[in-house]
Amino acid sequence: MISGLIVLNKPSGISSGEFIRKLKPIIENSKIGHSGTLDPLASGVILACLGQMTRFTNFLANEKKTYVAEMMFGIKTDTGDLDGKIVEKLERVPRKKDFEKIAKSYIGLINQEAPKYSSLKYKGKPLYQYARKNKEVPKKIRLIEIFKLDLLSLNQNKFKLLVECGKGTYIRSLVDDLAKDLGCVAVLSSLQRINSANHKIEEAHEIESINRDNIKNKIIQMGDALSSIDKIQCASEIIDRIKKGQKIHLKEAELKSKYLRLFDEKKSFIGILKNINGLVSPKRLISIEN
Repeated sequence: MISGLIVLNKPSGISSGEFIRKLKPIIENSKIGHSGTLDPLASGVILACLGQMTRFTNFLANEKKTYVAEMMFGIKTDTGDLDGKIVEKLERVPRKKDFEKIAKSYIGLINQEAPKYSSLKYKGKPLYQYARKNKEVPKKIRLIEIFKLDLLSLNQNKFKLLVECGKGTYIRSLVDDLAKDLGCVAVLSSLQRINSANHKIEEAHEIESINRDNIKNKIIQMGDALSSIDKIQCASEIIDRIKKGQKIHLKEAELKSKYLRLFDEKKSFIGILKNINGLVSPKRLISIEN
């Protein structure tokens, strides 16, 4: 079974699931999943997880992501992007200095309402199913984090933004909220993810370039794929205790992050540890057969 990560460049016009399924004929005997779903409109970095790497998708999803987004003023749609029905028009474009002032207030932890057309679930069904039937559901408000929100360029009614954010951020909602605060209306007219969990667009492969003969050369090993997480190397006797589920205090882990990549003395990846001030315990370990 092949295990590891492939960094792919998803084009616009296709769902993330449909895009990832293109790998199935090439990898017949391994599980395939992905981290960080992109809307069909969006393009850019998507992380394909193979084999045992599918067990670590949540750790990838928790890491920072960076986008280049185009915000087009003048219309508002029911989906927040160009695929939706226009529900409002207002020919007003903010001044650059007003935009930059408002953008600064978004840095840090903020509450964000998820779009009605999203895959978040209510009573077991995605929100977009309710929206298509014009059924009202309780608003989904979540705490998100914005690390960077810069204006890269502007061209008439189109503003190009650089957004660095944490897990669960909807750029469509961010664009809508910015427009409201500026007394305008806007939609997300294009979106490209250029970084996900430290994997950059420059290292992404076109899916058409991958075949059975070269796929192993495209795969990033599991330990390296999770490079945004701190690492720790332990002796075999410590690892044996961890595999048995024991909690162990490691002085070298005291100043490290909440989760740690665990490697043995041969630099082989063992899994992910939970770390509380140096007290480590197994969070997710690879299976023995790997």
